[in-house]
Amino acid sequence: MSASHDTGRLRALARPTSFTFDGERVEGELGEPVACALVALGRMPWARSPKFHRPRGPACLRAACDGCLARVDGEPNVMTCTVPLAPDMDVRTQNTLGSRTIDLLRITDWFFPDGFNHHELFAGVTGVQTVMEVFARRVAGLGRLPARSVATKPASRRRLDALVIGAGPAGMAAALTLADRGRAVEIVDEGFGAGGSLRALHEAEMPRIHEVGHAFERALHGGLVAARTRAVVGAIFERDVLVVGEGGAEILDPETLVLAPGAHDGVLAFEGNDLPGVMSARACATLVGRGVRPGDHVLIAAPGEPSPFTRSIGRILSGTGVEVTVVEEPPVRVTGSSRVREVELGGRRVRADLCVVDVEPSPAYELAQQAGATLVHEPRGYVPALREAGRIDARTWIVGESAGARLAEEMIDGVRAVIGAI
Repeated sequence: MSASHDTGRLRALARPTSFTFDGERVEGELGEPVACALVALGRMPWARSPKFHRPRGPACLRAACDGCLARVDGEPNVMTCTVPLAPDMDVRTQNTLGSRTIDLLRITDWFFPDGFNHHELFAGVTGVQTVMEVFARRVAGLGRLPARSVATKPASRRRLDALVIGAGPAGMAAALTLADRGRAVEIVDEGFGAGGSLRALHEAEMPRIHEVGHAFERALHGGLVAARTRAVVGAIFERDVLVVGEGGAEILDPETLVLAPGAHDGVLAFEGNDLPGVMSARACATLVGRGVRPGDHVLIAAPGEPSPFTRSIGRILSGTGVEVTVVEEPPVRVTGSSRVREVELGGRRVRADLCVVDVEPSPAYELAQQAGATLVHEPRGYVPALREAGRIDARTWIVGESAGARLAEEMIDGVRAVIGAI
């Protein structure tokens, strides 16, 4: 094994396992997201934007961006934040001409600083058009085909009593409340464990919400609630709910449907906000909660009141030697070649290797809209407009951040009140 580059840990590995990254043997924590292992190893960037080949890094750690795409065990375009690290896993960068750090196709960005339409570039020019088509496919490609064919997975249909989508704090509270009332509850989440935002919060933050998490774990072990993780709810078609997971696809027809998919991280518009090292407060809290040292100089831009994620970051990094600076003003720009090196705030520049954005999240409204909810636009994004608290139709309800609630301990009371009305 080569010498370890693991200098980005806040604590020693409890369950170390070895894997390869671009052919180099390295170590990580067994079962942690592959993206977390790569950040801890200091391997940013490991992804490229498809058209201009700009460097990318994880920004959300919840499968909502393309900053952590890689080829894993021969499969391209894997969001490494959704895959648990396994022994001897083979992880490789993709969509590069050269190496992870030197991608010759980055020259595209220099030649076309104002962008270009690759569909029309040299169109109609004999001879040149064919060459440009090959070039455009390579520039906009997302890796080679899988190393092996994937077997067809089964699909099935079934009815069930109560289905909860999302196993974050609101979803767990909804599932527990339904189970307490004698309902047979199943909960689905795209992560590889229940908890959602709870996993990013320090134990001292929002103790009531942490109590819900502990009660949910007991309900799972006691068989009161059935959970399915690493499964994505693709769509809602009238009564049908399409769920796709590792075992195949299911079309579910629940008697009661509760939506609790949470919220999308808020973003700020500033120059360089797509550089590796710019991430949401929830993503940074997820990293430090898993024992990953996110950088040496962390700047958190929190124009409003700092969220529980920012407070958790401060609690965990206190005394670790990591410099954490919280500012109320939004960044004007961040600079750096392959990752953040400096943040400009108004008239001053601050040294930072991580720029954390902490602004109000936007409700994850998509499934609610498919279920028939009317949307209203607010500065934070689209929010379901409901005539009755939590209710979309006779069998469909929405709770938590996706319904517009803020992540706070009082949210649990709101969830229980809504479920009590079912």
